Amino acid sequence: MKARQIYVSVLILSLVFLTGCSKAPVPEEETLYLIQENAASLPGDERADLWQDEHNTFDSYRLPDGTRLLTIYKTVGPANCYVAGTVSYNDLSESARKGIDDYYGKQGLLYDTEAELQKAYGDYLTCRENGTAYQERHVRQEITPSASNDTAVSFITTVTLPVNGQEAKELRLGAVFNRETGAVYSNWDLFSLPEDAARQWLLDAPGTVSPALRKEMEAALRPEYILLFPDHLEISYPQGTLPSQEYSYSIGLDYDAELLSVLQPWAVPDGRETADSPQ
Repeated sequence: MKARQIYVSVLILSLVFLTGCSKAPVPEEETLYLIQENAASLPGDERADLWQDEHNTFDSYRLPDGTRLLTIYKTVGPANCYVAGTVSYNDLSESARKGIDDYYGKQGLLYDTEAELQKAYGDYLTCRENGTAYQERHVRQEITPSASNDTAVSFITTVTLPVNGQEAKELRLGAVFNRETGAVYSNWDLFSLPEDAARQWLLDAPGTVSPALRKEMEAALRPEYILLFPDHLEISYPQGTLPSQEYSYSIGLDYDAELLSVLQPWAVPDGRETADSPQ
């Protein structure tokens, strides 16, 4: 098995969010409306007011002096999100869409607004004490299609959370649904091996990790960390799940003969390129 490069990732918040979904406007370009004064309590009897853009695409928490502490974009997807070469939510039957809606309705938000606001204010106080400029924090959650075939369609939930004013971390969770009914599969169902054997196969596939790191990966591995793309399968460990790694950690596996031998035929996405495909 030839694994793609093992890598770590960190996002820079000064970059524009890229998405195949309907874009949220940049806050500075929008007319904002005060929705609630003193919407959130902060340490030291401070308060944050809640502002909202005219299209209701994001909430902006600001101090009374106008300092922008935190912008939270409204969740986008799975509807109206498109990826080239992949079936979208809007292409599916009513039954399939209902099953997918039920799943993501139960999943809900994967972040805590209050906790993020408190962290943002703590960062603001630190910057004020150090005499440095505070960079507004941003939070975003979106659900996008990632791969499909005649039987199944895969989606990825991506949550972008701030680390500080300039950096962010991503949580990415995969889910696979029956294309006709919308029933969700366990990601272990994608494999022709029993769950325990599939776990060991995935952990052994890279072949280059140290025993200590492999042990961490085994302890942290969850089925939703398995992501399907048209040209590879990815195991994505969020930042903080592997004690020895500072950032997120991902392994990509090409759809070569070895991987195809342990995947269910119905789970292999359309548009894949195997290691033996002509370049």
